[in-house]
Formats: sequence, structure tokens, C-alpha cells
Amino acid sequence: MRHHIQMIQARSPLRIDFVGMTDYVPACQRFGGAIVNATINKYIYATAIRRTDRRIIIHAPDQDDLRVEIASHAELDPRGKLGLAQEIIRRFDLGGSGVELTTYSEMPAGAGLGSSSTIATSIIAVMDALAGRQLSAYEMAELARDCETVALNTTYGWQDQYSPVTGGGVKYMKYWPTCEADQTPPICRGIEVDAIRMAPADIAEIEKSLVVCFSGISRPAKSILDAVAEGVREDKPEVVGALQAMNDCAAELRLSLLERRLTDIGPLIDQVWTLHKRLHPDVTNDRIEELCAIAKKAGATGGRVCGAGGGGTMMFWCAPNLEHAVRKALREADARIFDFSVDMHGIILW
Repeated sequence: MRHHIQMIQARSPLRIDFVGMTDYVPACQRFGGAIVNATINKYIYATAIRRTDRRIIIHAPDQDDLRVEIASHAELDPRGKLGLAQEIIRRFDLGGSGVELTTYSEMPAGAGLGSSSTIATSIIAVMDALAGRQLSAYEMAELARDCETVALNTTYGWQDQYSPVTGGGVKYMKYWPTCEADQTPPICRGIEVDAIRMAPADIAEIEKSLVVCFSGISRPAKSILDAVAEGVREDKPEVVGALQAMNDCAAELRLSLLERRLTDIGPLIDQVWTLHKRLHPDVTNDRIEELCAIAKKAGATGGRVCGAGGGGTMMFWCAPNLEHAVRKALREADARIFDFSVDMHGIILW
């Protein structure tokens, strides 16, 4: 194969979730799981450059400028530094060429916006383009899940692998339960992703009505995710019941969006948050409850923490024309407000 320099870049959106935490796979296989989320204009960037030698260089400017250099493809190690990137690169054949990979996120780690899995799908997308494999969106999402299992020893969910590669906008995502368990092997319908078709004016209303902020707390989600997994495994009623009720909220949110009943969204988000807090005590804390109270006093009709909880990004739906008051009140409480719009494109390569 003739060696040549080739550069591929990707921009992949992060997401906010109106309903999340319902994508734990064993729970989904038992009784299904439903998500409502929106991709937003906060991005992961990935650049892959084919090298003329066999060396592999991985650079993460947003992780204290971490740079890992590896002599060849055979020496890639998913347990090493930037192990997820190493594991993904290991899955692609570049015909003996090396690669230089650079990734970074516009949002801080622990923001609860799905950055870890979005990084994975971004790397897969650029490596796929470089190797010429032409993976489908489903194949990219499943490969990301598999690589995360190997490199990060995490097997919780699927929403953040599917979200960026299945296009932009507001989506209803459903994992259908195993429906014929008496067969061997059981038949499972798997994951369905439905874009919620909305008029530009309704998208604008979502962007106007939602106030999104960073709580100032960045916490890893593992303890919460492990507790939910244990609750499902042991069939704890408070965990299983909360997840099932959150699935119902996702279905109701989908209908509210389709039927343009946007004023229903705030109370539904609030209902989701009440159920979310039943999953584990660490989902909330004094700081989160303080910000929720401040936002509601200023005019929010509902709010929740994105992702697993415990910190990171919070979202509040505001009563008409009170979003400015909510922003002001949260800023005065030292929450970091960030402007956003709904990304309508999903991952883009060039």
C-alpha cells in the first residue's frame, strides 16, 4: 500500500436529556427503556491524520495536554493512558500506517452531557473514514459500547453512543424489551431511534424556554450507575419502579412535543427528576437542591440534572418570559449559565 498523508475531522454534538438513566441494558431487556434527548451545539472534535510511519500518537489537549506515543499498532493497550482511544484504534486496519489522533471537548469532564461516549463515536467515525470501512450508525454505536466495555470496564447504557451518530435534533429513543423470552436464544427487538419532527418555531421555543447551567460540581457517575445496576439485579422495587415510571414520562414527553403542548414539558421534567432521585441518594445534594429552589422561585416550572446526577449540568424549563429572571437568579448563585441551541445535524465529518 502506498503511504500518504490523509486528514479526517469530526464534530460531534453532546446532548441534554429530558429523560435519561433508563438505558441500563439488563433493565431494558426486562421491561424496556425510553429516552428523550436533544443534541446541542456543544461539541467533541476529533482529527485523525494518517502517518507515513507506523507510529501512533494520541493527543488530548483538554486533559492537561496529555500526549501518548506508541511505536506500532501491535503495542496498543486499552489499559494504558487514553486507553479508550487506543482500543478503538486497535480495531481498525490502516494497512501498516500509523495515525495521529487529536480529540477535545468544549465542555468539562463530568458535565453529564455524554462526553465519554461521544468521544468514542467521534474517534470511531474518523478511523472508519480513514480505513474506508463505511460502518453504519448502528455499527458505530455498538462498536463504541464494546470498546468502552474493554477499555473502561463500563457496560451501563446506550443512549450516548447512539445519540450523535443517528442525526441531530430532539429524539425519542427506545430499547424494546426481550419479547419472546421462551425462545432460545430470546428474540430482542433492540434499539429504535425516532426523530421528533418539530417546526422551527417549536425548536426556537425550546431554546428560549430552557435555561442550562453547570452546577459547579463535577462528579463521576460510576457510584450511581453501579447502584442502579445493583437495584435492577436485586429487583429492588424503588429502583425498578422509578425506571419504569421514567419510561412512561419519556412516552408522555414525546407526545407533548409532537402535539406542541410545550407548557407541559416543565412539570414532566420535574416528575422525571423526582423519580430520578429515587434511584440513589447521591443523585442529588444540597447544592443541587439549592439551585433547583432558586430556579423555581424565579420562574422555572421544572428542572433536573442531566446524566446520572450528583453534579454536572442542570436544565430548567421556564414559564413564558421568565427565563431571563431564572438566568439572573442562577448567575447570582454562582451557577455557570451557558447558551445553547439544538444541533440539527449530528456528527459531521470533513
